[in-house]
Formats: sequence, structure tokens, C-alpha cells
Amino acid sequence: MDSETSTRPGVDLLERMLIDETAEPTSVSLSLLESITNCFCDDQRIGSGGFAVVYKGIVGKGMIAVKKLTKYDLPEKKFLREVKCLMKAKHKNVVRFLGYCYDFADASCGLEWKKRYEIIKGICEGLLHLHDKRILHLDLKPGNILVDEHMVPKIADFGLSVCLREDQNWASTLNLYGSLGYLPPEFFRGQPGFASDIYSLGVIIVEMVTGQKGYPEDENVVENWRNRLEGSDQRDTQLEQVIVCTKIGMECMDSDPKKRPAASHIVDTLDKTSRTVETGISNSSFEQQVSFQNDQHCQGESAKLSPEYLGKDIKESAETEELGEYVGTLREDHWQQGKEDALGDQWSLWKAQYAKQNGIPQGANISSSNSGLLYKLNNLGIFNTKAHKNYIKNGGPMLENVSRLKLFKKEELKPILKCSNLIGKGDFGEVYKGLVYNVPIVVRKPYSRGVLAIRIFTNEVVIQSLAHHKNIVRLIGCCLEVDDPMLVYEFYSKDSLHDILHGHNAVPLNLSTRLSIAAVSAAALAYMHTEGHTIMLHGDLKPEYILLDGNFEPKISNCGISRMFLKEELTGTRSISAAFNVSGCMDPIYLETRLQTKQSDVYSFGVVILELLTRKESKAFNIHSITRKFLENHKQGRKATELFDKEIAVTRDLELLDDLAKIVMECMNPDVEQRPTMVDVAKRLSILSKSRELALLQAS
Repeated sequence: MDSETSTRPGVDLLERMLIDETAEPTSVSLSLLESITNCFCDDQRIGSGGFAVVYKGIVGKGMIAVKKLTKYDLPEKKFLREVKCLMKAKHKNVVRFLGYCYDFADASCGLEWKKRYEIIKGICEGLLHLHDKRILHLDLKPGNILVDEHMVPKIADFGLSVCLREDQNWASTLNLYGSLGYLPPEFFRGQPGFASDIYSLGVIIVEMVTGQKGYPEDENVVENWRNRLEGSDQRDTQLEQVIVCTKIGMECMDSDPKKRPAASHIVDTLDKTSRTVETGISNSSFEQQVSFQNDQHCQGESAKLSPEYLGKDIKESAETEELGEYVGTLREDHWQQGKEDALGDQWSLWKAQYAKQNGIPQGANISSSNSGLLYKLNNLGIFNTKAHKNYIKNGGPMLENVSRLKLFKKEELKPILKCSNLIGKGDFGEVYKGLVYNVPIVVRKPYSRGVLAIRIFTNEVVIQSLAHHKNIVRLIGCCLEVDDPMLVYEFYSKDSLHDILHGHNAVPLNLSTRLSIAAVSAAALAYMHTEGHTIMLHGDLKPEYILLDGNFEPKISNCGISRMFLKEELTGTRSISAAFNVSGCMDPIYLETRLQTKQSDVYSFGVVILELLTRKESKAFNIHSITRKFLENHKQGRKATELFDKEIAVTRDLELLDDLAKIVMECMNPDVEQRPTMVDVAKRLSILSKSRELALLQAS
């Protein structure tokens, strides 16, 4: 790890400075500081005060302290003046000052304003040309805007575009495609028009001005750029451009399509602004706009672009049912039939299929000879926020094209992560219940335990997203914008089989109910092992992870969770997972080899049946464990009758109980090759369950 750290750009310089006490302090890049502090991870945090947070930075085999200011309203000249003072302080009893960085992940990051403004203006002119030709783009976003080496923007990817007739102003479509966050409210009603592209354009302009989608309530767009541009020869004129672009962006995102400006009006406004900058002469209307904005600023009421502002259009205008279906309404016909509803944040895969079916070439306006000189707008560092870097670090580029997997913004989940919504804690993190667009979901927030093994995490997420079974809790999506990615599941029930059997509120369970729980759960596990797109292993099956509704209908949860949150230091050929507590349901062979197999799941399921039959909890490394007693009885040739729960151990059912005990013993066979498959177990349990139902029906 140290050798890897020391090879990163800039780290060598810091190492030399630590050795050479005569070395002068120097300017360092934000990327270097993020590299040595793991993106200012909470684990690296060593202190905080009213104006700054201090992080530990790893520099080769040494360590330094990085002080990150929490107040960004310090003008650059004043900041550099203070740095100059610190550089004079050199004494053995004074903490040594190594360097400084004046770079923020907000409006001041990435491209200078002049380039941003040229890109904004170019995008607007490109969209005006499309609209003049009666072309709706319908998927305008930074990922579909390319720039050449001169930062000239080019609108690309016309896979969803529609060409309107002269008498048409909007298109009618029943198929929803696109990227959430850039889609206007009317899009969800299947009526996109020219104003829909304008809405998307507004979101992009806001991102270009602020550096991110949405903006914190306590931050001020104009003030940030005012500080950033201090000392610039064109500060006042460029600040006017910031104000105008901010106003245009907000007008473009109006919830009423009729109130959004046309592309021609936007281009005219920007042309006038450009002429104002070039000549220094303002027309009266423009002066009034700037004066109005400045008055607001002076009164502390300047335009603020918050996440709530950016999201309110969709929240207020789109119907709950439509948004529920977009996020993934938890209805069986959606999960089972696999309809191509809008279930995720990124729909590029479906878009490609749509284009292929309709004979539309992807990015048809870009010639192959020039493609090497073009870069996506969202790869220029303009949106250089910590959230974006976490998104990249946690495998966002690999997961954004997975169909039916929603990539949540951290702002969407933040209201859910409250103590009042906490419903449980497990081996891997905390579990919260909440609502997104009135759809109940569960958020699993992992504990921070090191660097995530991204390849394994992304593979597991993809596999889980393919699982569609009525008795498996569905993975809806994940949030990658945080240090440790969060998983989002459908909400099914807070009650688990463990709660029902061993909890304070344990309830009576007849044999038929227990047998039904076992049979249905076995069928779900058999599906995971054989019938999915890819074979799935649970890896940590136990009663806590079998949820039950009011009718005792089971759903298996936490599939593959032990592998999803595997850390880099634990990866290896055989060290599949060692980051969780050992339960009494774990296969001893797995504990020895750390290699997860289907047979390991079979063993765990055998213990689950045993707990159903005995109503006794299996505990690891306990000489009085029910598993130890059961195996000892079998070894001595004794039946397990004395171990059965007295509630179900009645004479007429002893033969059935013995059949179930035989299945348990086969599942727990020390010879893994002799264990049955889950398909076999599921078939046998289904036969036993149906036979019992028939017998009870005949008896009644």
C-alpha cells in the first residue's frame, strides 16, 4: 500500500519535504490532497473546529495533517495573504507549514468562467439549430454533450430524438426513456415537446454555473463566483454573465412548459450579454436585470439553487403513481413480468435497444475520424464534487447502464437516514425505512471498514438486480455518491423468522405454517441457484434474513450481502469474506475454507429447518447448540423426537417430523458432495407441504 501511495503524482514531492526541513512550502493540487486522505474520508478525520476539519494524510510511510476550511467566503487575495504569513513561521516548536490549496468543489472548481460561458452559449446555439429543424433531442444531459480540444461543445446521441412535422409542437409517446434529473414533469405524461429540451438545458446550465446538480441552501451562487473572480480584469462583466446564466437556468426549469423561454430567446439574450462584455455598453433591460440581482444580493436574498428547488418540479407536477412506477412500485407484475418501465436513473441500455429496433444509429452526427478528439462534458472536471468522485470510485460508470437498477442521489436518501427511521442493525451496517415518492423502501447504510472491493461489489449488484422472484426481497438500486455505497431494497416487513421463533413477541406456529415457510423459502433459494440469469449464492442464510408478512409469507433478504461489502484487504482466491460475525447457521466447511458454494447455502438452510422444528436458536461455538445436539443424536442413532418443539411434536405428525429431520441431516452432511441440491430440497418440501394440506382438507 505504501509503495502504491508513494508513486502517485505529487506524493514524492511531499515525501521529500518531510525529509528536507529546509524545503519551502508550496501549492498542491486538490486531487493530491484527496488522494492522500482517501477523498477526505471520515475515517481519516482527526479533529475539527469552528472553521475547519483536520484530516490525516498518508504520504508514503509518513503522515501529515490536512486542514480543510469549512467556510468558503474567503477572497483569494486574503487567503494568499494569510498563507504568506504562515510561510514565515519556521521554528522547532511551531507546527511546520508544508503547503496550501485554494481549490473548491463548488462553483470555483474545474473550468474558468470564460470557457464555461462559451460552452453554455455553444450548447444553446446547437439546440436552437435542432429546434429550427423541428428536431426534439429528448435526452439532453452532460453525458451527451461532447467537447473538442478547443472546448467547442457538440450535442450528440440522437437515439431518442424525434423529428416533428410543421404542424406539431410536441410528440406523443407511451415509452418513457431518459435520465432522471434532466426530464421535465410533462415527460412523465408522455407529452414531450420543445420545452422539454429547454428544461434539460436549464439543468445543464445550472450545473455549469454551480459545478453540481442542486446547490446547498446556505451557499450563494453569485457570491461564490464573486470571490472566485476577485482580481480578474473582467470581474464585473463576467459576474454579469453568471447572473444572466443563473436566471436563464431557473427560467428554463419552470414547472409550466409555457413559461420556459424558447431557444431563440435564450440565444438572443446571451448574444446581447456577449456584446455588452465586448463593448462595455449595457442596454437598459440588461442593466435592470443586473441591478435587480445585485439588489437581491445586497439584501441577502440572491438566487439560491437548492436540491429542493431543482427537484420540486417533478415532485409537485408528476403524479405519485407514475413516479412510483418509475422508482419501482413494489407490485408483483412489475418485478415478475419484467416490463420495460422506467425503473432506474440511467436508461442507456434500453435506449440502445430502442435505437436498434428503430434503425437509429447512435451518435449519428459524430464522424468516427473525429471521435478521438471529443470528450464528454461531464468528464471535464466541471462537476468535480466529492459526490461525483465517490460515484466514480464506487463503480458508477460500470453500473449506470444496468437496466432496472436505480442510482439514487444522496440527497434523495438523506431524509430517510434519521434515528427515527432506524429499524435494525446487522453485521454490515444500519437499516432504515422510509419513502421515496411515496414508495416504501429500505436503505442499508454500511459500516465504514476500509476500501471497498469494487469489482466484487459491482458484480454482486448486477447479479442481484437480475433476481426477479416473488419470495426474494428485490434490490431496487444503490447510492454511490457516499464514501461507502448504500443499497436500496423494497420494503417487505420488519418481522423476521428469527423474531417469530425466538423474539420477545414470539407467536404460536402450527406445523403446516412452519412447513409452508420452509417450502416457499426453499423454492426461492433453488431459483437463486439455478434459474436466474446468473447463479446467485446467498452466503449468509439465517432466520434473521427470512422476512415474514402478516400471513407468514416468506421473502429471503440480504442475498450476497457478505460479498457486496467485502473489503480489498480481505479479497483473495479463497478469502471470500471474513468481515462479519459467525452465525450458528454457517457451514463449518465454509468457515474452514472461506469459499462460498451452493453446498454452503444448503447447509445453512438445513439449520433454518432445524430451528423451525425445534424453536431453538442455533449458536456458533456453543456446546449446547441445537445443531450440536442434533448431530450428536444422529451419530448415536437416536431420533430427534426429543428435540422437536412441543407445540408440534404430536403423535400423528411424528412421521412427517422424521421426514423433515432426515432432510435436515442430509443438508448438514459433513461430506459436501453428499448434500442434496436446493432444487431437490424444494421439491421434497413442496410434496410434503401439499400432502399435508390435502390430508388436513380430507380430515375436515
